[in-house]
Amino acid sequence: MADEAAVESVHGRIIKQVYASPGYNLDISLESDELDTVRDRIYDQWLYRLQIKSSQIANEITSVPIGMEKYHLLSDQIQHDKIWKKITRVLPPGFYKWFKDSRINQNLTDVFGDYQVSDEENLGWPNFYWRLTRPKASSDVGPIHRDSWFWQLNPNFPKPSHSFHRVKVWIPIYVEVGKNGLLVEDDSHLREDIDWNGEERDGILKPVLMTSSKNINLRLLKANCGNLVIFNDDLLHGGAKNMGNLSRVSLEFTMLVKGEPKITSKDLALDRK
Repeated sequence: MADEAAVESVHGRIIKQVYASPGYNLDISLESDELDTVRDRIYDQWLYRLQIKSSQIANEITSVPIGMEKYHLLSDQIQHDKIWKKITRVLPPGFYKWFKDSRINQNLTDVFGDYQVSDEENLGWPNFYWRLTRPKASSDVGPIHRDSWFWQLNPNFPKPSHSFHRVKVWIPIYVEVGKNGLLVEDDSHLREDIDWNGEERDGILKPVLMTSSKNINLRLLKANCGNLVIFNDDLLHGGAKNMGNLSRVSLEFTMLVKGEPKITSKDLALDRK
């Protein structure tokens, strides 16, 4: 009974923190074997893409060998910005086959209930996509935004026929804590004074933050490798410039959670007092 009460307490804390304050939670992590599997699946796709573009680089990677966290040592030999478009970083359907039977999926289901993983790229399977951020490379990170803005700008993103709401999951796969990772502003999902606009980039409409950065109070989360950052669809966030010595790798996906949020607007108002 005590164990069950503790689990329910953790689940309640996750729900409260994601929907109310501060807008995110870090209580769930991949087990070590799950982290190894995710790293292997991303590595395989990364290496396959490099083999297509340069067999010489791919051979160098496998002969040394060189892991993804040292990718920056070779990236000047290829057209980095051109070969890593988002669609090339969406993991293949086989990854979801593993994920749906994983402990991490069960943990998320226990907390949020039934959910689907979104397919913004309209590929016909759930979109789990990874990012690769080289040291000191400002161009490898995007602008600060709310994920909800993408959905407002692109209403044709595939979605379920039943009612749902969105929750985002971001996972550092290789990270140097305190030197790179995810920037967030606490409680920013509750702010009503954020101005933004949209512009076309990479073939879709993407949001542009108009509110001055002086009025945004970002902080770098201390999330270790495999530590899920589960956050509100309206939370202001973005990747931090990599100030470490290794390439940062992260994985993310959007949960389309069945039904309405488990905390009402009344609860949010009470939490803000």
